Amino acid sequence: MKTVESLVCLVKSVENQYTTIDLQNETSVYGLVKEVDCDMNVTLCDVTVTDPNGQRYSCDNFFLKSRLIRYVHLSQTVDVFQAMKDVIRKTFPPRVKKPTAYSLKRKKVMARQEKLKREVQNMKKEDSKS
Repeated sequence: MKTVESLVCLVKSVENQYTTIDLQNETSVYGLVKEVDCDMNVTLCDVTVTDPNGQRYSCDNFFLKSRLIRYVHLSQTVDVFQAMKDVIRKTFPPRVKKPTAYSLKRKKVMARQEKLKREVQNMKKEDSKS
């Protein structure tokens, strides 16, 4: 639910894509976003970390806590509104209404209604004949 109530759904839209994330300490991280949880903690793989001095380091896996993130760079091709709709649709899939099993009392009432309906139809047929 927290994903939909905030802009975390935008960050979730870059899952399974390469992106750059800027951190609070002027460090930037570039890699494949594997997972974004509801608190905006991000797990990346195949990562290149660039520190404030410009030195680069490579990592196989990298985990970022949400409080360390300053910016998440979205691709120019990402349609923001469509991305939000897609994440919401995945989070809350449409509900399929199951056919209800009727109780014995309900079945009796329905049978009585059908009987009355047939009687009324028969009465209309008799009135139209006369």
